[in-house]
Amino acid sequence: MSTLLNLPKYIESVVNPSQLKGMSNDELAGLCASLRHDLIDSVSKTGGHLASNLGIVEITVALHKVFETPKDKLIWDVGHQAYIHKMLTGRKERFNTLRQYKGLSGFCTPVESEHDAFLAGHSSTSISLAVGMAIARDQQKQKHKVVAIIGDGGLTGGMALEALNHLGHIQKDVVIVLNDNEMSISENLGGFSQYMKRIKETFFYKDIKEKLDLIEDGLERERLQAGVWELISSVKKEAKARIETPGIVFEKLGINYTGPVDGHDVKAVVEAFSRVKELKGPQLVHVITQKGKGYAPAEADSIKYHGVGAFTPEKVEPAQVAKESKAKTKTYSHVFSETLIRIAEEQEDLLAITPATAEGSGLVQFGKVFPERFFDVAICEQHAATMAAGMAKSGMLPVLSIYSTFLQRAMDQVIHDVGILNLPVIFGIDRGGLVEDGETHQGVFDIAYMRAIPNMRVFAPKDGRELQNMLYTVCKERSGPAAIRFPRDKALNVDSEWPLEEIDLSKWETLVEGDGPVLLAFGSMVDVALSSATELAEQGVKVQVVNARSAKPLDHEMLNGILKNADRKVITLEEGCLTGGFGTAVLEYAASLKLKTPSQRLADVVCIGIADHFVEHGSRSKLLDLNGLSSTKVSEKVLNFLS
Repeated sequence: MSTLLNLPKYIESVVNPSQLKGMSNDELAGLCASLRHDLIDSVSKTGGHLASNLGIVEITVALHKVFETPKDKLIWDVGHQAYIHKMLTGRKERFNTLRQYKGLSGFCTPVESEHDAFLAGHSSTSISLAVGMAIARDQQKQKHKVVAIIGDGGLTGGMALEALNHLGHIQKDVVIVLNDNEMSISENLGGFSQYMKRIKETFFYKDIKEKLDLIEDGLERERLQAGVWELISSVKKEAKARIETPGIVFEKLGINYTGPVDGHDVKAVVEAFSRVKELKGPQLVHVITQKGKGYAPAEADSIKYHGVGAFTPEKVEPAQVAKESKAKTKTYSHVFSETLIRIAEEQEDLLAITPATAEGSGLVQFGKVFPERFFDVAICEQHAATMAAGMAKSGMLPVLSIYSTFLQRAMDQVIHDVGILNLPVIFGIDRGGLVEDGETHQGVFDIAYMRAIPNMRVFAPKDGRELQNMLYTVCKERSGPAAIRFPRDKALNVDSEWPLEEIDLSKWETLVEGDGPVLLAFGSMVDVALSSATELAEQGVKVQVVNARSAKPLDHEMLNGILKNADRKVITLEEGCLTGGFGTAVLEYAASLKLKTPSQRLADVVCIGIADHFVEHGSRSKLLDLNGLSSTKVSEKVLNFLS
């Protein structure tokens, strides 16, 4: 449907999941239609993950029909596809607060509801959690069911495969629901989804088929009896069926396979879940769905509608959306990708890598221009980092574009495989800083964890032009690993016609002269510092604003001049955690100066950044203000510091 339909409001009568138990299959189908209607209506007002939730409506209804939460544990992988689950578990009336500050989370969290068995935000975690909960259940001699809901995209992650391997070994009662829509954020590449497509073409099947044909040809000359021919045909048919069964790989791992099941036939899904509920040992139900089901624009372009802002359902058409998006200001992700294409035209050994975030990080166009130099490795952050190290060790220039929150998953590889050998791997850290998605997605730790790695350099641009030249410079220098972080925001100061220029990344630059406090601003905080400087000037305070574009190395020469002036006051600004961050680096350097000349007085230093807590969901502007990083809050802190 391209517009909202006038459907019976079954959902209004559903207060809790237990009410689904007595509903007929026809009533469940009506409920699904009503839920889909309400989902489109709600997300169109708040924004959120639309296509994935439209695709899993029948699965969610069937889960709550067959299982009993919160006694039975439903563990959602990623969790951004659990909107229907939230609606069915007492949160329907609050859906207008989705992803709003102090409103409903866009993901699962036990803090919000007892029906959310665990926190969810990152991919490929659900099966490991399910195994852990099943072991705990059996240790405590409890009888409930444990169900992991994972997509075929999530199943590409190494953690999910590790969990499958272990589950097949220990044979615990766990139900795995594989929601197969051939999509994650971007189109799935590799993994089990591709295995299922390629199974007929494997050398194993070809080899078996050739041998059977050879035997048949040879025996035909001997003119054997008809019964023998029937036996040969039966063997061929059975072998072919076994080899072509998509679930054979799961069976070999010790996981009992059911499916595939039509994921939009609620009756069929209920029957499949009811069967496996009564079985012992690990069970996998393979359910085929369509991402964006029931809303024409989302069906036509599920990538675009994976995550959306507020929109008007009756008017949105794919062509119109594409036209509107072209007129929008470019984001830092777009600047990064466009610059990478320009550099790749000049440097033929440059390779681009992303772990299933080609759309979000803007690398789709790079893949079109340089298809043989672009590698989407699926949801495998650890593999991406170590693969990049292998490329760099072999003389290539790998650029890994990755979200800050996902890079956390590859820290051992960054340290062990990239850092120790000082390899020229470039990390483009997207979503560096605060985002609207909440605790699991806040990119506030990368400054601290990357700065802690020897040989690593950590940069952040003040605007689009500096991002362009920063990326160009590290690609030209190739002097060890480098990280460039940028926010999820519209880019300032953008012009694709600007020439690529090398800049001295170890040197900071003074943007505003002043004899008052010094604002050392890192990355996105430069714009905040400039606005704050204007506000403070109106109150007679003339601050000095410094674009401290490198958190590692620091500009020791400039810092010496600032810190050794004991009458000055210094404020560091960063959109990241204070513990171990940019401000900490400045304090560490000040301490080293104090050790060299204990009697020397130094300037007072205070640090402004994210305090030691997890930041909830809300708009970026709201979160910046709440965490003291808006220009108004910074100005207030400067005045307090002076007083």
